[in-house]
Amino acid sequence: MKTRVLLFFLIMLSSPALKAQNAENKWGGALYFGVMEYSGDVAKEFYTFKQGYGVGADLARYVNPSFDLLLHYFYDKPRANDGGALGAPTWLSFNTHIYNLNFLAKYKFANGYLLKENAFVAPYLLGGLGGCYFDASGVGENGTFSHNKFMRPNLYGGLGVNFRLHPMVSLAVQTSLMAPLTDQADGVTGSVVTAPNKSNDRFLENSFSLRITPGKFKKKDSDGDGVPDKKDLCPNTPPGVAVDENGCPLDKDGDGVPDYKDECPDVAGLAAFNGCPDTDGDGIIDKNDACPDVAGIALLKGCPDSDGDGVADKDDRCPDTPKGWKVDRFGCPLDADRDGIPDSEDACPDQPGISELKGCPIDVGYLMSKYNLNNRNILFDFDHSNPQQAGVETLDDIYRVLSNHNQFGVEFDGYTDWVGRAAYNLKLSEKRANWAKDYLVKKGIIDNRIKTLFFGESKPAADNKTREGRQLNRRVEFNFFKLR
Repeated sequence: MKTRVLLFFLIMLSSPALKAQNAENKWGGALYFGVMEYSGDVAKEFYTFKQGYGVGADLARYVNPSFDLLLHYFYDKPRANDGGALGAPTWLSFNTHIYNLNFLAKYKFANGYLLKENAFVAPYLLGGLGGCYFDASGVGENGTFSHNKFMRPNLYGGLGVNFRLHPMVSLAVQTSLMAPLTDQADGVTGSVVTAPNKSNDRFLENSFSLRITPGKFKKKDSDGDGVPDKKDLCPNTPPGVAVDENGCPLDKDGDGVPDYKDECPDVAGLAAFNGCPDTDGDGIIDKNDACPDVAGIALLKGCPDSDGDGVADKDDRCPDTPKGWKVDRFGCPLDADRDGIPDSEDACPDQPGISELKGCPIDVGYLMSKYNLNNRNILFDFDHSNPQQAGVETLDDIYRVLSNHNQFGVEFDGYTDWVGRAAYNLKLSEKRANWAKDYLVKKGIIDNRIKTLFFGESKPAADNKTREGRQLNRRVEFNFFKLR
């Protein structure tokens, strides 16, 4: 047996698998020395180290920085007797040769994410399936367990720690549970009255190993970009920067600005703008430019403002607003009173008005001037209550005013000359004022827009001593007023 073990060690030491593993050379291996301890119906000897010592080996395949695949082999010859563990010592005892072969997956914590790949202390986990060949002998529960050979599948799981001594070599400490799917390894299946146990037998493998550490053997790489110095055309690349096969920083858009400095790595740009383009040449890079195809100003995120009103052309509903005019958010001139006259040109911006008065509202003076009514009284013949023809024409002009400006009304004041009795003249002046009112009402003016007053022969407009003066005193005066 010793000769077979020694031969196995020599084969492993001479194997090319002992070269360093990396992306080009992905195979490696390890030699194990340890013990496989038993726990079952006869005894429980985990971590007692009473067993004989066994040996093993594995063949490992590098998959990626986190995982390896292993073909793992271990041999030992556990033995046990109840030793009084079941009460008074009995005749139960066994020993068995165990040949255990497993296919395992290994998860490495030193994978560049949790720990550095070249960490000195590198823990790992193992798990997988395998098979056991048992060559067992001993005294079983029926007293006849003399020799038994059989094979069973098993589950295998464990954990360990690599201590990296060299990029090619590490020393590992490992503990693993091998659980064969059988309760026959010790010849006892749980029918002993003093200690019934119907669970399967278990074996704990504790070992040291001389291991070729899976992972990339790193050639000299001063900037740590994964490209050896002798192949690196850019040997001073900053740490963490992605590089091409020549070790130079990636430049996906080919604009001469490496990706790690390029704020727009997917589109060609200018070095002056950290690799970002400025299509319209307005000094605002396209990704920050709301109008990347037409030159604009920074204040409007790169959009133009032709009329200089502070509203970008693309949002301006009134793009030709005169400079200096106040505008709303749509770029149109402000018109607070909504009279159609921009506030910037409105002398009365808080009151609706007309353009003739620079945005101010219509007043009596404007009406008198527009309809040519200044210095026009309604005159009457002696002792008549209906006016002369010129007076009728004046009333027609007054009607035009009231029809076109329904916010105004009119007041008629009746007068006479001094010929006759005062009481008679007072009545006559009333008739004259009412005649003017009735004329407008018949033409469609609502009577509540018309006021009348009468004063008789009082308040003469001219000298009653002359014929011309008396003619001017036989009159109706009118005044416009604004309705509330």
